[in-house]
Amino acid sequence: MTRLTPAAALLLVASWGRAEEPNAAGAARRSARTFIPTARLDVNTLSKLLLERSPGLQDERLRLDLAGTDTRQSRLYDNPQLDGSWATIPIGETNPAGLQKPLANVPNYSVGVSYRFLLGKRGPRIERAPALERSARQNLAAATRREAFQLAGVIGAVAAASLRIERLRTLLDEGKGSLDVARARMSAGSGTPLEVDRLEIELSRVAQQVLASEGDLAAALSLCSGFVGMPCVAFPSTAEGKTFLLGFADGVRDANVDVERRPDVQALEADRAAAASERELARAQALPDPTVRLGYTNDRFVAAGNQENSLNVSVALPLPLLDRGQAQVAAAEAKEDRARLQRELLTDAARARIDALRLVLQAIARRQRVLETEMLPRARAVVNDLERAVGSRLIPVTDLIQARRTLAELLLEEIDAFGDAFRASVELMGELGLTELGGGR
Repeated sequence: MTRLTPAAALLLVASWGRAEEPNAAGAARRSARTFIPTARLDVNTLSKLLLERSPGLQDERLRLDLAGTDTRQSRLYDNPQLDGSWATIPIGETNPAGLQKPLANVPNYSVGVSYRFLLGKRGPRIERAPALERSARQNLAAATRREAFQLAGVIGAVAAASLRIERLRTLLDEGKGSLDVARARMSAGSGTPLEVDRLEIELSRVAQQVLASEGDLAAALSLCSGFVGMPCVAFPSTAEGKTFLLGFADGVRDANVDVERRPDVQALEADRAAAASERELARAQALPDPTVRLGYTNDRFVAAGNQENSLNVSVALPLPLLDRGQAQVAAAEAKEDRARLQRELLTDAARARIDALRLVLQAIARRQRVLETEMLPRARAVVNDLERAVGSRLIPVTDLIQARRTLAELLLEEIDAFGDAFRASVELMGELGLTELGGGR
């Protein structure tokens, strides 16, 4: 069986089975892993799982790996250059004339080592590479968080669909009881077939809502499987799903986190620092980098009075008269300005959206409070009273049908309020830079 990491071990359940393979001599053991969401899930746990299994994050991981190699490369010195030459090769008559073995006694042999010394460039180059690596790391963290929040939203949809199915099935079971009462009344002569037909139609409507919610649940589980790369199932219980939905809203309601801690903001700051180092590196292009060469020459033409063995030192300087890095400086300054501006705009937008999302959560909380403390208790009480009245043959069953429909709408509205609060909480968590359920505590 595949060994699981500690993060994934919280989420994976290994189930073993044996299957017959066609034309196989024996049975093969297969391991199937399933993602089971729980109320304890937080964005950190989801992020660790996605880093291991999400195909959409592999490009960002590759960029980080490459940035790390660039950092190591930036600290290395350039290689020296080795050169050699065979010169003064005689062609035709020698001078002096009649020299024996001219190819052995005339040419000279030289070998040299040269090295280019960078002036003002090594420091900015070393500073730029780690800044780009920090940017790549923060961009990976930001992409992982975005995908983790998307997955959290899908899991929230799973929880909401499960709650909706449970509530609708409860209403369906209660409606079947009312249908039995209506049929008994019709058999006793105190009811009409029309009442039974209306109840059956109402039950069919609720059953269709159950089927639609089951379709929503299946679609959410399909999306979840695409994120985690394994089959997803619903929460072990609807109570746990409800706890998951409510936990996000409770966690971010009073949270106060500096948005500048967000990885996307940190990535822009790293980009700005890298651009500043790139600007200094471009300005250093105006400094000529000297190339120093130390050479040795063995001259075989001693018959002409040449020195047989000699050393030579030379220095070569480029002349930065035309290209002094002006374009690179302008490009680096543009990058730095844009990174700074984008960072400021991003933080301003985040702070403005945080205030708006807090107002949304407050409005949803008021809506939930009214539903929970006023409307739902009254609707349930009305349904109970009408059920007793219908059982006592005091009122027509149509009144009960209308009351049940109102109760069903209120129950679904309560679940929608849970979902709305959850989605707003996830968005607020993303704007605040939180990564854990419960306000990052």
